[in-house]
Amino acid sequence: MQKLQNRDGSGVVTIPKDDLERDGLLDDDGEPSEHHLTVDRLGERAYVVRVCDGDVPELAECEVVRRLAAERILDEDVFGERRGE
Repeated sequence: MQKLQNRDGSGVVTIPKDDLERDGLLDDDGEPSEHHLTVDRLGERAYVVRVCDGDVPELAECEVVRRLAAERILDEDVFGERRGE
C-alpha cells in the first residue's frame, strides 16, 4: 500500500519500482525515466493513472476499463442484479 504525500498542496503517491520496470518505464540505470502521465478521477476515492505516449484516448477506450466493464456486465443478470445474490 502506498501513502498519499503532500507536495506543495498537491497529493503525491509513488508507483512501485517493480511495476515501472515491468512496463519499461525505467532507464538503463534502473531509475524512472521521463514520461508524461495522466490521472483521471473515476469516482470517490478512485483514480486511474496512465502513461501518455502522445494522444490520451478517452478513458472508455482504455483496454483495462473496457475489460472491467465487460466483466461487470457478465456478472449481472438482465435486471442489473449481481448473479448469486
